[in-house]
Amino acid sequence: MKPREFRGSSLSRQMARHGVVSFTLKNPAESMASEDILNAAPEAVVRAILRRRERLAKELPQALQQRHEENDRAYALTKQAKQDHEASLQDKGDDNDPSAAVYAENEAFRRRTVSRLWTAKHASADTVEALAFWKEMTEGGWGHLLEDAKRVEAGGPSSYALKKRTTIDTEESV
Repeated sequence: MKPREFRGSSLSRQMARHGVVSFTLKNPAESMASEDILNAAPEAVVRAILRRRERLAKELPQALQQRHEENDRAYALTKQAKQDHEASLQDKGDDNDPSAAVYAENEAFRRRTVSRLWTAKHASADTVEALAFWKEMTEGGWGHLLEDAKRVEAGGPSSYALKKRTTIDTEESV
């Protein structure tokens, strides 16, 4: 018997890491060396991000529809399995009936589909907000970012420090 060469659950753990990679499994981004990212013009980076978000926005409605259909099927299967299990309990009174396992399996499937549906809904809402943000950036809406950068460069507090100070002041006044 030949020993296993790699250990781990996925090929991604076995591959060498380099550059920046996408966190989405579908349509992964091409890797870029950090020097390439630093040399890219901010406007070009913003346009690239916007194009990627727009492409994602086109795919989301179909994914959301598939999740709704999957969720509807899961609810129907779970409802039927529950009815079968309750009928089996009334007829036989046996808790070890195979219908209990079928019901448990369908209930687990239903819970997974609900989670996947909510993930798709949140991704859709996030994409709408992100598109609005990145479109504003392409139209020259850099103002707030430049103000923050200039304030920090001059030795002032960062946005995080300002937010933290505001949170502390609000908590003390309550």
